[in-house]
Amino acid sequence: MSDRDDIVWLVVAALGIKLLHDYNAAIVPALQQKGADVYDTLHPQERGHANDLPGKQLTRAQLEQLAKNAGFPDPHFATAITITESGGVPNALGDIRDDKPISIGLWQINTRAHPKYGRDHLLIPYNNALAAYEISKGGANWGPWSTYWRDPVKRTGPGQGRVAKFL
Repeated sequence: MSDRDDIVWLVVAALGIKLLHDYNAAIVPALQQKGADVYDTLHPQERGHANDLPGKQLTRAQLEQLAKNAGFPDPHFATAITITESGGVPNALGDIRDDKPISIGLWQINTRAHPKYGRDHLLIPYNNALAAYEISKGGANWGPWSTYWRDPVKRTGPGQGRVAKFL
């Protein structure tokens, strides 16, 4: 093969990679949305996964800064909780019952357990962080979050259950 042939193959390979990248950029969000739709269909009591898509999440650095601004002594751990709870999606709505979300925002604040916090208030990331700070007693007690326990139903087992993989 000549140098010219090598250049032609490099150009063809680069175009192929570009096409594959463009294809993935177009198809992956659609597949993720369909996955969210399928999950919602199979779990009607937990609707709200349409927000769990790329581009809707805050970055880990943004979440850590938010936790730090709210006063958490360990912003890294507070960030792991929010990633586990909401995927870092500020407007995440979870535990849907009777077409109403019970758990709201980044730290998935349960409005049944904490009725003083309203939905609109909790959808503002900083407000959600402050509510989590207050509920967690300044970051000293993560017991109210099911992701903290090894057995979230019984709330038993050593802490750092599902959240441990995000530490």
